[in-house]
Amino acid sequence: MMFQRMIIAGAFVLLIAGASAEEQKPLTENQAKRFVASLESVDSMRDRLEAEGKIDNIEIATKPKPAEAFRPYSKAVTALKDKYPADHARLAKIVKTHGFSAKDWGDAGDRVMIAYMALKMQDEDPRTMQMMGSMDKSMLDMVPPEMRAQLESTFAMMEAVKNVPEADKIAVASVKGDLDAYMDKNAEAD
Repeated sequence: MMFQRMIIAGAFVLLIAGASAEEQKPLTENQAKRFVASLESVDSMRDRLEAEGKIDNIEIATKPKPAEAFRPYSKAVTALKDKYPADHARLAKIVKTHGFSAKDWGDAGDRVMIAYMALKMQDEDPRTMQMMGSMDKSMLDMVPPEMRAQLESTFAMMEAVKNVPEADKIAVASVKGDLDAYMDKNAEAD
C-alpha cells in the first residue's frame, strides 16, 4: 500500500515530539525544501540503524496510541533520543547542516509528509478525501479488539491528513515532485 510505504520509508526518516500543526507557525516552503534536501543524508543513517537491528524498536514507538496525534517523525526522533542517545546526536548533526535541530526536523517532517499524503490523495483519488471527512471514530467500536490497534493508527493518520492546514499543502506543493521521486526511489529499493 503506497501510503503505508510512505510512512515506513519516512518513518525512519525519524522525528520528534512537538506542538501540533495548529499551534505552530505556518510551514514554509523553505522548511519543506530543507527537509526534503535532508532525506538522502538521513537515509544512510536509517540504513545503518536497520543493519544494527535498532529500527524495529523505533518503529514500534512511532505508532500512535489511542487519541494520540499521528506524528511519526517527531515520535521517531523522541524514540531515538530515549533509546539510542548517541544515534540521536548523529541525527542532530546531520540535520543541523540543513538548518534544523533534531526536534525541528521531526516537526517539519511530520508536517511535510502529512501534507504530501493529502496532496497525493487529492490528486490520485479525491473521493478518498471526501470519504475521510465522513468517517466517525465510533466505527472503531465495531472492530474486533485484535484489529483495533492497527485501525486506530490508521484512523489517526487519516485524521491528520484530513485536517492538514491548507498553508502546509501550499508549502509542500513546491517539493511534491522531489518527494515523488524520493518515494519512487525508495519503493524500487524495497
